[in-house]
Amino acid sequence: MAEIINEAFKYRELLEELIDKGQEIKILTLIAKFHPDDIADLIDALEEEKKAKLFRLLDVETASDVLMGLDDISRELVLEDISPEKLTEIVDDMPTDDAADLIADLPEEQAQEILSHIDQEKSEDVQMLLEYPEESAGGIMQTELVSINQHNTVKDAVEQIREDSEGLEDLHNLFATNDDGQLVGVVPLRKLILAKECTQVETIMERQVIYATADQDQEEVASMFKKYDLISLPVVDAEKHILGRITVDDIMDVIEEEDSEDIFRMAGISEEEDVVYSGPTMKVCMTRLPWLIFNFFGTLITGYFLWLYQSKLPNLLALLAFVPVIMAMSGNIGVQSTSIIIRGLAIGKIDLLNVRKTFIKECIVGLIIGLVCGTVGGLIGLLWHHSIILGIVVFFAMFFAITFGAAMGVIVPLFFRKIKIDPAVASGALITTANDLVAINIYFLLAALLTKMFAGA
Repeated sequence: MAEIINEAFKYRELLEELIDKGQEIKILTLIAKFHPDDIADLIDALEEEKKAKLFRLLDVETASDVLMGLDDISRELVLEDISPEKLTEIVDDMPTDDAADLIADLPEEQAQEILSHIDQEKSEDVQMLLEYPEESAGGIMQTELVSINQHNTVKDAVEQIREDSEGLEDLHNLFATNDDGQLVGVVPLRKLILAKECTQVETIMERQVIYATADQDQEEVASMFKKYDLISLPVVDAEKHILGRITVDDIMDVIEEEDSEDIFRMAGISEEEDVVYSGPTMKVCMTRLPWLIFNFFGTLITGYFLWLYQSKLPNLLALLAFVPVIMAMSGNIGVQSTSIIIRGLAIGKIDLLNVRKTFIKECIVGLIIGLVCGTVGGLIGLLWHHSIILGIVVFFAMFFAITFGAAMGVIVPLFFRKIKIDPAVASGALITTANDLVAINIYFLLAALLTKMFAGA
C-alpha cells in the first residue's frame, strides 16, 4: 500500500498541470488505477482551487468512497462546490454509517432535503442512526447486514445473501435470529460455504455471540474487537433485536480518533485542534489557556516555597542546582506512569478491579528508579560540593519524589475514571505541577531538617 501511495504522489504535479489545462479524460485515466483513499490523499494535497475541480470529475461510486476519506478542509471545499443533485446521489450510494456521518455535518435544511430524495428505506435507517450519540455503538454502526432465521437451511441463507447483496460492501458473518427476530447466533461465511445446502443454520451457527448494545461507548466496542479478534460485531437493542453491525474498518477509525483525542488532552489541547486546524485564533487560545494558567500558578507557588526556605537554608545556592533535576525526574516518571495507565484503560488491560496489582507494580518501578537516580544524584552532590549533607538530601529527595511521582501517575487517572471523567485530562499540567510542588517541599524540608540536626550536633 505504501508503494501505491508513493506512486500516486509522484503524479501530483502532472495532475495539477492537467487540471489547469482542463484535460479531463487524461485526468480520469491517470487516477483510475488508484485506490479511493489514495485519491482522497491526492485531493488533500492539491491547492484549494483544484480540489473541487478534481472531485467534480469522479463518478458517483468513486466519489462516495473518496468523500469521507478527505480531511475536514477539503471536504468542506468540495461540499460547497458540488451540486445538490450529485450530492444526493453520492449519499444514496454510501453505506448508512458514512451517510449518517456526512448528513450530521450538513446544515439542517440541506440535510433534510437530501434525506427526502434518497431511497426511503435508507433515509429511515440514516435518521435512526442520527438519533444515537456520535461516540456510541449506535452512532458508528451500519444497518447493511444479512440476517437469517435459525430454522432456515444453508440454501435459504445463500439466497438471502444474493437478495441483500446490493449496498453490502463486505460480508464476514451472517446473523441468525429466532422467530421473534432476536439474535441467537453467528454464522461465519466460511462455515456457510462448506456446509451442505440442506443443513439447517442452527446446526452450524456459533451460539456464544459477542454483541454490543446501541448505547455502548465506542471505546468499549474497540476493546471488544481487540479482545475477541473480531472482524464484525452485531449491535442489538435491549431485547436483543439486531439493529446493525460494526466492521473492523470503522473500529480502526475509532482507535485513531480516540488516540488523537487522548494525545491532545494530555497536552492540554482541544481535540478539535490539530496541525491543520483553521479555526479562529481566539478559540485556539481559549482551549489551551486554562491548562497553562493552572501551570502558571502552580509554578508561582513553587517559587513562593523557594522564597520561604531561603531564610532557613544558608547554602540555598548549592541546593538550587539540583531543583530542576528533582522536579524534572518526578514529573517525567509521573507522566510515564499516567501514559501507561491511560493506555491500559483505553484497551481494557487495566480496570478498577485489578487496580491494586497495577498500583503496586508502578510503585515498585518508582522505588527502583528512585533508588538508582537518588544514588547517582547523591554522589554528584557529594563530589561536586564536597558536602555529605547535600549528598544525603539529594539522595532522599530524589528517591521520595520519584516514588511519589510514580504513585501519583497511577492514582490520578484511576480517580478520574472512577468519577467518570476522561482520565486523559488528568495528565500534562496537572500531574507535573502536583509532582513539582511535592518534590520541592520534600527536598527543602529534608535539607532544613538535616541542616538543623548537623548544626545542633
